[in-house]
Amino acid sequence: MTSKRWSTTTKIIVASLLALLAVILLITFRAMIRPTIVALLLTFVLHQPVNWVQGRTGWSRGVSVGGVYLFLILLLIITPAAFLPRLVDSLQSLSTALGTLVDALQTSALGPIFQFGGFQVSLDNLFQQVGTIIQDVLSPAAAGALGFALSLTTTVLSTIYVLVLGFWLLKDISILQRTILNSIPVDYREDVRHLGAELSAIWYAFLRGQFVLAIVVGVMTWIIMAIVGLPNAAGFALLAALMEFLPTVGPGISGAIGTLFALFQGSVWLPVNPLIFALIVMVLYIIITQIESVYLIPRLVGRRVNLHPAVTFTGIISAALVFGLLGVLLITPTIASARTLLNYILRKLRDEEPFENNYTQSDVRIPGLIAGHRIQAVIFDLDGVITELDFGLADQIADRLSWTERVWPLESRRKAFRRLLLKMEGPVNWWISLLLWVQLYDDLERMTGFLNRARAFPPVEELTIRPGVSALLQELSYSYQLGLLTSRPRGEVDLFMQKAGLSPALFQVITAQDDPRSSTSPSEALTQAVKSLDVTPNQVLMVGDSEWKLRPAQASGAVRCGLLGGLAVAADFADTDLLLHDLSELSAWL
Repeated sequence: MTSKRWSTTTKIIVASLLALLAVILLITFRAMIRPTIVALLLTFVLHQPVNWVQGRTGWSRGVSVGGVYLFLILLLIITPAAFLPRLVDSLQSLSTALGTLVDALQTSALGPIFQFGGFQVSLDNLFQQVGTIIQDVLSPAAAGALGFALSLTTTVLSTIYVLVLGFWLLKDISILQRTILNSIPVDYREDVRHLGAELSAIWYAFLRGQFVLAIVVGVMTWIIMAIVGLPNAAGFALLAALMEFLPTVGPGISGAIGTLFALFQGSVWLPVNPLIFALIVMVLYIIITQIESVYLIPRLVGRRVNLHPAVTFTGIISAALVFGLLGVLLITPTIASARTLLNYILRKLRDEEPFENNYTQSDVRIPGLIAGHRIQAVIFDLDGVITELDFGLADQIADRLSWTERVWPLESRRKAFRRLLLKMEGPVNWWISLLLWVQLYDDLERMTGFLNRARAFPPVEELTIRPGVSALLQELSYSYQLGLLTSRPRGEVDLFMQKAGLSPALFQVITAQDDPRSSTSPSEALTQAVKSLDVTPNQVLMVGDSEWKLRPAQASGAVRCGLLGGLAVAADFADTDLLLHDLSELSAWL
């Protein structure tokens, strides 16, 4: 029975009700907006470290996230113990300097600097107003900027919410991305992928650039101001670093405060008039700002976040009035992201290509488009994907447990132990890598036979190619670059290819156990293979028969294809982009 389609009126009513419900929920749970944004930022910042750990260690995604969390917690415990006293001293000196500056400005009595008849011009009133502004605006802002990260710990529930939500987002980010992508019509998936890549680049450039920029500018200010003898140079360096999170206006604020402080306090050791010293400090701040604008920002932040100063200033003031401190810190990448989206919309409205000239719009059924990525190269794992596995050890163990026949039939035992051998490949490969790293070659040679049986690898002389694989590889080689990854020595790979009748020219890159590129980690081997193929990771399809073999692909950003092969189940490949029961199905996708 076919379900009746909704009319246009029904669709409008349902969509309106859903929108109304969303607004009600947003208002009801508005207190959770800030911690949710922080959790998303935490996910965004830790995504690359988790990928790095997963690629280097071969751990599962959940264990990798847990490892990064544990390191982060230890860092948060150790860092305050090591640096908190110095940070407190710098804050106290900054607070003292600001208080001294405010008092000096409010009690200034420089007298008239210009007088003509009964008319005179004096800076006293102006300085007093500036002092009031600094006292009422800057000091709370500086304290709030520093306490932004620390304020999360003031509420235990918010902290737990941020950490737990961040953990699950990091763990299941691939599933979430794939779900969102699959919910988008096929015609627009490539557009969404390009927009996602551009928006990610904006936020990565901003977050990474602002943190590095704050450190560089802070250190630079500290060194220069200490050389010329500005009192509390460390405190003003901290202020300059904090003000970097207010693009465009922040450096001007810190420079103005430092100059005014120099005017009233003078130099610690330079024998110059305070006015001359203030001019020297102002010139130094201008030089630092020019170095920052001309050299540091283009390299650390890049063109993606480059906004006109008027736009940045307007955005910061508006965000401060409407959203508070969190809005001030995030308004710059938000505006840059909105600019990218608006540019895309305007180009689509004018029937123009929304991206660069080398972009081509995908049609509904373009071969080679998997999970929104246009595939240019395919990398295969050797054992279990191209060749048959040897489950002799599993069958031998199952046969010896014949006394369990009544409760555990033979076929069920064999299948269970075969699945166990599939999962043993990861630990066995890790053990082999460890023996190679400590250069215990003789021990490895003695254990090779047993280790190969434990990971279901047949001896090289018994290696057989799967039915239909040779024709499939030949067909794919006409349209795609092919690569081969294996934990076997290169000599065994060459012997197998000769025996199977596969041409050495069939694969553009072969990475074996004794290849220097695979000696460090599976992720490094895959990365070097991708570089040799001269493609980007998201243009590579990695085909493996176990989740362990696909972890390096997940960490590097390659598209992942899991092969069930009769033993694995779909739950073993929860994070893969494509799932096949047989390798021959790959031709339908490529």
